[in-house]
Amino acid sequence: MLGGEPIRKRPFTRWPIFDHRERAQLEDVLVSANWGGFPSPNRKASEFAARFAEFQGVRCAIPTSSGTTALEVALKALGVGPGDEVIVPAITFAATAYAPVACMARPVFADVDPATACIDPRSVEQLITPRTRAIVPVHYAAALADLDALTETARKHSLAIVEDCAHVPGARWRDRGAGSWGALGCFSFQTTKPMTAGEGGIITAGDPELEQRCQSLINCGRRRPGDTFEEPLLGANYRMTEWQCAVLLSQLERMPEQIEHKSRQAARLRSRLEAIGGIHPIARDARLTRETIYIFLFRVDERKLGVSRNRFVRAMRAEGIPCGVGNDPVYRSALFPADSPQYLAACQLAGAPNPPRPFCPVAERLFEHELVAIPHEVLLGDDADVDDIVAAAAKIASCARELAGAKLDRTN
Repeated sequence: MLGGEPIRKRPFTRWPIFDHRERAQLEDVLVSANWGGFPSPNRKASEFAARFAEFQGVRCAIPTSSGTTALEVALKALGVGPGDEVIVPAITFAATAYAPVACMARPVFADVDPATACIDPRSVEQLITPRTRAIVPVHYAAALADLDALTETARKHSLAIVEDCAHVPGARWRDRGAGSWGALGCFSFQTTKPMTAGEGGIITAGDPELEQRCQSLINCGRRRPGDTFEEPLLGANYRMTEWQCAVLLSQLERMPEQIEHKSRQAARLRSRLEAIGGIHPIARDARLTRETIYIFLFRVDERKLGVSRNRFVRAMRAEGIPCGVGNDPVYRSALFPADSPQYLAACQLAGAPNPPRPFCPVAERLFEHELVAIPHEVLLGDDADVDDIVAAAAKIASCARELAGAKLDRTN
C-alpha cells in the first residue's frame, strides 16, 4: 500500500477441490436417468443422507435444496408459527433471521460472546418471553456456540434448539457431533462451505416424528408409507437433486483429512499471530473436540496495533492475503431489510407492530473494529502458506503508524 513489494505473489489453494471421484459419481447419475428426487427413487440422496448422519453421529438426515431452506423447514417441523419468537444471534448470515420470518414468527437478536463471535447464552436468557419458541445458535467460523449453557437454558424454559451448523460439518462438542445437540441441526453446502455441491443443505434429526415432518415439508407435503404424524402439512419442493448428492458423497470422503489438516494449520497460525502485538486469534475451546474451520477469525486491537482494522484488512489484501471482516450484524444487513413487509408483519403478529431497532453492542464492536476473517481454503496449503500470512501481518504491524498516517485513495 505504501509502494513496496507484496509478501505473497502466488495464489493459495483453489476452492472447491475435486477429482475423478466427483466425475465418476456424476457419470453414474447421468446414465441412471434418475436425476431428481421425485417420482424416481432417490438412490444417491438416500446414500448421502445415511453417510452424513453417521458422520455427524445422528439418527438420520434429510437433504434439502439449501441451508436456508433447511432452517425454514426445521422451524416449521417444530411448529413455529405466527405470533412466536425465535432468538437468533446478531452475527450471522441473513438466512438465520429469514427462517423465522418464513414461519411468520419474529426473530429476536441476541448479542454475541466476544471470545467466539457466537451467540451469548447470557443475552439469550434476557430475551426469553412467553412467546419464545426456539433458539437458533449459529456455530460461527470455526467456533461452536456454548452448547452446554444453551442446552440448560432450553431445558429450563422448555424451548427447542435448532443448531445452525452451516459453517461446521464434522465438528464435535465434547465428542458429540454438531447438529445432534438440538432438536434439529441445519447444514449448508453452498459454494464456499467446507463441503460443497455449489448449493444444497441437510437437516439432522434424532426424533423419528421430526424426521417424518421434515421429509414431508421438503417434498410438497407428501407422506411416505409408514409415516405416523397426524396433522396435514403444507410443504414445498425443497428437495436436493441426485447430482448434488453425488458430488457430496465424494466431498464427504475428503472431509476427515481436510478437517485435520486445516486444524493443524490453524494451530500453527494462532501460535504465530499471538506473538504480534495487537492481534488476538479466536482461541479454540477445550470442549471443541473436533474443529471444522470455515473462517479463521482473529481480532485486532486498533489502539495497540496502531492502525484501524479496516486499513489493516486493506493492507493484508495488498500483501496478497485474502481476508475480510466477517458478517455484519444481521439486523443491519441489506439482505435483511428491517422495513420489509414480511418482517414487519411477523413482528406485528408477535405483538411488536413497531419493533425498535436492535442494538447488540458486542456484535457492533466486533464487526466495526475488531474481526478479521480468512477463508478456510487458505489453510489447505503447506506451512509456507501459513507463514506468509504471519509475515504479512507482522510487516503491517511493524509500519502501522506510518500506514495509519498515510493519505491513500480511500481512507478508513
